[in-house]
Amino acid sequence: MEGKATSDLAHCLTALERVAEAAEELGVDASDARGTLESAKARLGFPGTAFVLALAGGTGAGKSSLLNALAGREVSRPGPVRPVTGEPVAWVPADAAGELRPLLNWVGVEKVVSHSDAAFADLCVLDLPDYDSVDRSHRARVDEILPRVDAVCWVLDPEKYADRVLHEDYLRPLAHHGERAVFVLNRRDMIGDDRVVGRLVADLRRRLAMDGIGDRPVFAVSASPPAGFGSGELEDLRAWLTERMEVKAVVAGRVAADCAAAGAAIARRAGLEGPDANRPLVDEAARGQARQRAVAAARAAVDVEGVRRACQRRTRAEARAAGAGPIGRLLAGVARLRGGQSRAASARSVDPVAYAAGWRGRASLSPTVNAVHDLVRRAALAAPAGLRPKVMALAEPDRLEERLGAALDEAVGRAGVAHARPPRSWLWPVVGVLQVLATGALAAGLLWYLTLYLAGRAQADLPDLPTWGDVPLPLLLVIGGLVASWLLARLLAASARRHGRRWADRLTGELDQAVSREVDGAMAAPLAGLEAARSELLVRLADLREACA
Repeated sequence: MEGKATSDLAHCLTALERVAEAAEELGVDASDARGTLESAKARLGFPGTAFVLALAGGTGAGKSSLLNALAGREVSRPGPVRPVTGEPVAWVPADAAGELRPLLNWVGVEKVVSHSDAAFADLCVLDLPDYDSVDRSHRARVDEILPRVDAVCWVLDPEKYADRVLHEDYLRPLAHHGERAVFVLNRRDMIGDDRVVGRLVADLRRRLAMDGIGDRPVFAVSASPPAGFGSGELEDLRAWLTERMEVKAVVAGRVAADCAAAGAAIARRAGLEGPDANRPLVDEAARGQARQRAVAAARAAVDVEGVRRACQRRTRAEARAAGAGPIGRLLAGVARLRGGQSRAASARSVDPVAYAAGWRGRASLSPTVNAVHDLVRRAALAAPAGLRPKVMALAEPDRLEERLGAALDEAVGRAGVAHARPPRSWLWPVVGVLQVLATGALAAGLLWYLTLYLAGRAQADLPDLPTWGDVPLPLLLVIGGLVASWLLARLLAASARRHGRRWADRLTGELDQAVSREVDGAMAAPLAGLEAARSELLVRLADLREACA
């Protein structure tokens, strides 16, 4: 049984250490937990089988009188002038005094009185100073010693058992040690008959329940009764202390309770207590709204619709280059000369990949950063106070803009690599050849008419013009060349539009997906690590509760 208790405590301490590590990873202060670990390891490192019970109470409650009554002799001197006990006094078994000395030094007790009472062989009783003493050093000593004792016997004055300092400063903060606490209403002789005592005890139990301490023994005693009065339940208290409080259970319970309380304090600071502990700091609806804003802003920054138009312009340029014919090439050259652009510059102006890659020169990421920043700020408002600095550190605008900018560059780069080549069509060279033929027919007709004109000016004999039907063949060549050239131009433009739309759909679709994916990643990155750390801490807190149960 002893081996099992030791193993359970080892698991408990290991679980608390893992909780402290997870809390520090999350940015939650775990110094209290580290202190609890050190204190627990120190307590478990002392030899001996006795446990330390402190008699604690306010001024005039009768702690020294109770100790003397339990001992059957004067151990700690009571007196009418308050405060009486300035330094704690330890009442220890004589055969364990040497073994207990290191433990008492660690607890902070120097004055020791030994005894040979076999009933208290496993019990070291401390008489503490008053927690409400006019001498502030007395309370400081109480506050220093109480966290290191194994159990507490609260000695209460029937007139001051509802004292605010007692309940708010001691009982509530130490409620996790309620199972190792016993309560004594001293001065039973001053309370009244059994019915009055019963009402007072019931009221005390009610107040203890409000403090989080339930079902604990309450003994009404007279530690130093006047003549003619009994000592009340003093013998019952003695029997309970010597028979009901088992050493190993008390020490192990105290260590486990401290570990569990340290974990609960971390859970409070991290906002991981109660039924909503698993709930993320920002719900999915808010994440979705922020994502829509951020993606829309990122698309506007890259100008996806501008990329679509550039795809269409580039496809038209490629189609004209392959199938425009001599006249189309001449007009394109004139346009370039009038616009002052070289061929290379003209090509760059309609290069959709280059246009997308140059987004930094056209737009700012501020709208996208603001959407992510608002999401992080919302998470900070939902986080407990101790976690807010950690959350807000994730919302540094410069870092966020740099991360988003790099993500968009990567998205544009991937989309450009996949769809950088403009489309080609077998139809365009065919149209080019036909345009050459149509232009040739038009030129032949015009030259024919020019020849006839010059011959007429020279008054030469003119042969009859050949006709097709009633239409002269030169006129047919001119009109046919013009109509064919116009139809071929329309066919080329329709083909360019169709291929341009397809290319634009592929490129902008890939760009849209890449931008959305990268913005999602950049948005998720600040909170993903935080939520993962919260989940890890939540798991370790559950392990701690199970190990220390």
